[in-house]
Amino acid sequence: MPNTKLCDQLGDFNAWRDRQLRLLKQLQPWFKQQGLYTLETRNAIEQAQRALRDKHMTVAVAGEFSRGKTELINALFFAHHGRRLLPADAGRTTMCPTEIFCDSSQPPYLRLLPIESRRNEYSLASLRDQPDQWIHADLDLDDPESLSRDLQKLTQSRPATRREAAELGLVVDTAPSDAGELNIPRWRFAQLNIRHPLLAQGLRILDTPGLNAIGSEPELTFEMLPSAHAVLFVLAADTGVTRSDLHVWQRFIQRPGHVGRRGLMVVLNKTDTLWDDLRSSRQIAESIVKQCREVAHTLGVNHDQVFAASAQKALLARVQNNAALEQRSGIASLERYLGEAMMANRLDIIRHEHTYRVQQALEALETLIRRRLERNGNQRRNLAALADQSDAAISRMLESAQYAQAHYQASVDAYKQSLSSFNEHGRTLLSALDVRTLDQTLDAIRASMTGAWTTHGLKEAMRALFKEINMRLEVAGKQAQQMRRLLRTVYRRFQSEHDFKLAMPAMISIVRHQVELGLLDQEAEIFRNSARTTLMEQHFVTKRYFRTIVSRSQGIFQMAYEEAKQWRETALLPLSIEVKEHRDALTRQMADLRHAADSRKTIQQRIEALQRDDTRLRTQMMSIGKVHALLLDPSATTPARVSGQN
Repeated sequence: MPNTKLCDQLGDFNAWRDRQLRLLKQLQPWFKQQGLYTLETRNAIEQAQRALRDKHMTVAVAGEFSRGKTELINALFFAHHGRRLLPADAGRTTMCPTEIFCDSSQPPYLRLLPIESRRNEYSLASLRDQPDQWIHADLDLDDPESLSRDLQKLTQSRPATRREAAELGLVVDTAPSDAGELNIPRWRFAQLNIRHPLLAQGLRILDTPGLNAIGSEPELTFEMLPSAHAVLFVLAADTGVTRSDLHVWQRFIQRPGHVGRRGLMVVLNKTDTLWDDLRSSRQIAESIVKQCREVAHTLGVNHDQVFAASAQKALLARVQNNAALEQRSGIASLERYLGEAMMANRLDIIRHEHTYRVQQALEALETLIRRRLERNGNQRRNLAALADQSDAAISRMLESAQYAQAHYQASVDAYKQSLSSFNEHGRTLLSALDVRTLDQTLDAIRASMTGAWTTHGLKEAMRALFKEINMRLEVAGKQAQQMRRLLRTVYRRFQSEHDFKLAMPAMISIVRHQVELGLLDQEAEIFRNSARTTLMEQHFVTKRYFRTIVSRSQGIFQMAYEEAKQWRETALLPLSIEVKEHRDALTRQMADLRHAADSRKTIQQRIEALQRDDTRLRTQMMSIGKVHALLLDPSATTPARVSGQN
């Protein structure tokens, strides 16, 4: 069994995740029982539950060929096998992107997607569900020799003419042999399902080959790498940052808008090539630190994101249980930081995008309960004062209450008009963000491109796509602005005229989605104008690329639509509840005054009922406070940042 810090960190995270799920499950029936299960609360809890049930975390390892990426994976995750699990011989090793995971419902296997599948326009996502397209091999983990032979398939290549490589959408710089042939990867993609305690807890590893494979797969470039919770960009100490390294970094790793990202680590691998018996340990360490600083400066990252390591020595040390060599290899600092970065990114997503919404819903409930307590207090004081009032005084108070009720009704009528206008703008907003109507435009763009899927055709299709997107976002932005203005107006009216003490709800903004789509347009522009794209004129390549960009655009639109839909449903909900409860309070006040005019005996009974209701409300408030504390859960705070060995 592997005994690493990563196991402990992932185990702690999953324990926290399970505690949060149990808490949310217990909350739902309690909210229903207490009459507090509002639409806002229900939506927030259900979203948080969905986020928490997704236990997958992905580590992507990227870089040019021959940087030791696969050996780094062996050292970090598979040293407990007592040997080199994944093939990592000198020179080119992994020839295709490889996804490593654990699916306990299936026996261990290796699935290989032939490179010939690039002849069609099917995406990797759609091919995952077509088993007949893959070469499947069951793995015997108890037979090292058999396992080694099967995994060697990841390194396989085959001869091809330059024309065939171009037909497959590959750009290969390898010099052709005398026969005019060159080597291309045999496989387009590989999936390795293997038993491992870290993988069983939801960890997934994405091993990528060099520039050509990354740039040739739009899904890898635009979906799989960007969505990883941690990315290890691997360099070699004996070469430093080469031109091709910098190209991979700028094109595929340090994407626009992701500068300073915590889950991004640079690994200066093969530091053992700098170990020199003729130099002191201090001189070697200073040389490594200097090179790390130069790498950080060249790539524009923080120095503590650059880790010097020797994956080969780390693997050897762990296989031989050599603590001194393991420490010298630098693997421990990288492993510790990697675990913290993954957990921090995952926690940020869950807390800021999901648990935070539950907290907001709880705060809205606390405000609601406080207002009920205030109303109860006012009613008790008013009732106590009635005991000493004459019938004439009570009659005057009844007239005053009737006037207040009529004035309040005028505000309610104005509120209903604002609500109607708010919903009308909301319908226009949702229509602009509706993926279904966007798809109709996309179908028209595809139809216009039939038979013209060249680089020029791709540019025209992209231009039409983003023109439509920007037009829709402009409409959505204007509608959101009108809705925000209406919301502020109606809230302020009730705050000023009727002493409502409601905080303004969170305001909708589509700016984040506009930025995401803008960055996607930038990435697409870079790809469209690259020399690589010019060489990939085959229609299936450009169509597959277009489909990938469309898929990401649809995903962003769908997210914006869901957020807008939920905001439209819940933004006025606290005010609607307060409007109803204030109206009910006025009605009760009128009833109390009429009863007091008939008999003073009912006053004390009503005061006692309000006191009992106070006790119930205060108990609710205390319970919600405890839930707040459990959601924050101090034991799950992000670990303190640690520096690398550098």
